[in-house]
Amino acid sequence: MDYSRFSHVSLTPFEMWVQTEGLQVITTHSIPSIYTVELEEWKRTGCKGALLDMTHEPSEKVMINNQGTTRYLIEIPPGGTFKAEKHMYEEIYYVVKGRGATVVWNEGTPKLTFEWEEDACFAIPLNAWHEIHNGSGSEPVRLYAATNMPAPFNLYGSPEFVFNCTHTFNDRFDPTDDTFFSRKATKLEDRLLQSNFIPSVTNLALDNWAYRGPGTNMHTIMSGGRFVCHISEFPPGSYKKGHGFVDGQAVAPSRTGLVNENSYLFLSGDGYDLQWKPHAHPAPGVPFERFNFKRGTLMTNGQAGHQHFNPGNEPARYLVLRYGNDRFGLREGQMPPKKVRRSDKPQLEYKDEQPEIRALFDEECRKRGSKSIMPPLQ
Repeated sequence: MDYSRFSHVSLTPFEMWVQTEGLQVITTHSIPSIYTVELEEWKRTGCKGALLDMTHEPSEKVMINNQGTTRYLIEIPPGGTFKAEKHMYEEIYYVVKGRGATVVWNEGTPKLTFEWEEDACFAIPLNAWHEIHNGSGSEPVRLYAATNMPAPFNLYGSPEFVFNCTHTFNDRFDPTDDTFFSRKATKLEDRLLQSNFIPSVTNLALDNWAYRGPGTNMHTIMSGGRFVCHISEFPPGSYKKGHGFVDGQAVAPSRTGLVNENSYLFLSGDGYDLQWKPHAHPAPGVPFERFNFKRGTLMTNGQAGHQHFNPGNEPARYLVLRYGNDRFGLREGQMPPKKVRRSDKPQLEYKDEQPEIRALFDEECRKRGSKSIMPPLQ
């Protein structure tokens, strides 16, 4: 990748490391298909890869817009391996295509191996050694990952520390437990699971959740980390209530902090999102943008108001790998505080929508020959 256009930019420690790695950076709002987007060689890993800098409004003044959480794609060649490493950042993976195996261990401990196929999801325990193998000799494996990789680079400014810290997080990972990646998921409460491995995200049973409109939802805590595997589905001929609006102030971008960038990977469906600019709140005359999605589309919500629509003829299911473990850091036996709806990010009730929102949806249903199941606007 040519980094010369950033020669005038003051780089963060994370950006300097990315440049040293020669890692491709794709800065965009959405990727039409993560199955086909072209990747470049990531020499150190033995694979191809790209950092996905998903942002609503790219800035020419920075090399990488997201410095809290970010995401990337890797492609392991037939018969190849993502080389062994350990590090002081979390990773949670979704298998885009292919089959293979992951080996995980701590220094001087037994190695745990688990196999996976397309549509699986798993998380690497923090600072545990791991290597990822392609199980096919003829087809590549493609993995999509979410990570808080930028944070430790920017906090400590030392790649040596990030990759060679000797501390083991025994409260997160016990390599002597050979069921760590194979035991059944534990239901903690409504819409919340604990599991270190999901064999199929598409087939995972979800719980009803009417708060945001028709549909179902599930969050899964994985490997004791901050990230969760968030899966939502809504039926054909329906759409979600708008949400993520910020009253009075924008979400301040952070060059070094833990701002949580949320991107949606659509696993099924034929629809679109409407998205508003940061600061904006829906009202007559306030513009919004439309972004279409299909299976394999990845798009950011722009840390602003957005709304999901499924005028197609099949359910729309999407995956969000993001921060969201509200039990993180709790002592054994301690319960998380009762959830309170965040008043700083109100949702848009159907009755308060701009009239053109429902009109657009009805028209899209007609184009596809689908039937809207949305209740009449009051």
